[in-house]
Amino acid sequence: MVQRRPRRATRVVVIGFGPVAARLVDELRPAVRDHRLQLLVVGAEPGPAYNRIMIGELALGRVDRDLMIMADTEELAADGMQLRLGIGVTAVDRDRRYVTLGDGDQYAYDKLIFATGAAARVPRLSGLSPSRPGGDAVLPAGVTVLRDLSDAERVAAMTRTGRQMIVLGGGVLGMEFALAATETGIRTSLVHTGRVPMERNLDPTAAAIVSRHLRRQRVAVIGQARADGVRLARGRFAALQLADGREITGDGLVLCCGAEPRTELAARSGIACQNGILVDHELRSVTDPAVYALGDCARVRCPDPHCPGCRDADTPSGLIGPGWAQASQLARTLLDEPADTPDTPDSLLAGSDRGRGPVMIVKAPGLSVVSAGVVEAEPLDSLLADGELRVAQWSDPGLGRYAKMITRDGRLEGLICVGLPRTAAELTLLYERGAELPSDRSALLRHDGPDHATGGDPLGPEATVCRCNGVSAGQIVAAIADGHTDLAAVSRATRAGTGCGTCKDRICELLRNTPEVAVA
Repeated sequence: MVQRRPRRATRVVVIGFGPVAARLVDELRPAVRDHRLQLLVVGAEPGPAYNRIMIGELALGRVDRDLMIMADTEELAADGMQLRLGIGVTAVDRDRRYVTLGDGDQYAYDKLIFATGAAARVPRLSGLSPSRPGGDAVLPAGVTVLRDLSDAERVAAMTRTGRQMIVLGGGVLGMEFALAATETGIRTSLVHTGRVPMERNLDPTAAAIVSRHLRRQRVAVIGQARADGVRLARGRFAALQLADGREITGDGLVLCCGAEPRTELAARSGIACQNGILVDHELRSVTDPAVYALGDCARVRCPDPHCPGCRDADTPSGLIGPGWAQASQLARTLLDEPADTPDTPDSLLAGSDRGRGPVMIVKAPGLSVVSAGVVEAEPLDSLLADGELRVAQWSDPGLGRYAKMITRDGRLEGLICVGLPRTAAELTLLYERGAELPSDRSALLRHDGPDHATGGDPLGPEATVCRCNGVSAGQIVAAIADGHTDLAAVSRATRAGTGCGTCKDRICELLRNTPEVAVA
């Protein structure tokens, strides 16, 4: 009888250890324990993966650093994974399939995965060195981006020595940080080039409501302003100079100007890159079948130039949910397992968002803003579109509430929700799934109505509470029944609330609606 030699474990090297890589590693843990995979994770930062979305809150002292950690290095090592943290990969030999680390150590691979993420973009301003392609800029004292733990430490140092902060960039990150900083007592100026913040994501009515909220929170909004340079005094930031000659003085400058994929290593290795590492729908490099990429460093662009599923995104989305969905998809590919996720929103799967743009969510105290897709259409446009296009609009500016639903053939093409968090959550699910809306669009507004506020409209078990992780209300209720009776315990058991954090209020509502927990 011929005995078969045991199959050698597949050697997998992951470059990068951010939130997306942490999810991929977690998905691969069973295969490592079963010796089907040998896994090496190389991370440039010295510590384990953490939730970057909370960097701004950490910088302002609003969250404990330990709550941001997303991986237990001791548990991973006990499972048989090899971690090299605080060091980078300097070279990739694709012919012989090995990587070289900064200390000269070399590791062979069968599958190589880039999870290098994105670097914060530094604009070209006099007095600043612009970002290097795929790398980080060297900034003077008092100027920082908001991307990693070292950035948070710089912001914390600024707030200790001064109480006047300038935020450059009117996108989601800039708005969130400006509002959070103001709430801690820091005088904050938000400088941006648009007429209103988030100009590309909001229509005039929504933008007006958001702008009023910023003013009421004492954020000084300086719009239609083009930054030209920074003035330094004794090597430290003193003022932001505008193109029209104005100067805005402050104790610190936080740059929230977008991000650029980290592709420098991949490009040096001869891997095709175009504003990201080019990958197909399996997240496999179009250059090398042994190389994969996911998250903000990847750009889905399959060889078929006419493929309708390929997304035409110009910048990294910065959204954690799609990255986590990619991690689950790639894990199944590496383990040669079937795709068994019928409930995963199509927009979270690699390259299959069918032309829809990402969902933008503002996470700030007292302000709920969600925008997705094409939002320019107005109700009058639907009267001229022969029934294919329909625009439903509802507003109560006095209460800061506004909703717009743009549908084509009954399915959402774009949406805006301000001050209606439950309606926004429902619309987001319908948008991501391509589901048809009810003929009476106003029925969706009931989620934020008085009946719901008094408990008359509880979350159904199938309702998705955590979009980032695809966790339903039923799964959270089951975790509560198993003894996980606080927010942290539910998050550990289900992963709900560990992404963007916008679902924590709904998790707490489910906890309050459980009699045993409420009594306790």
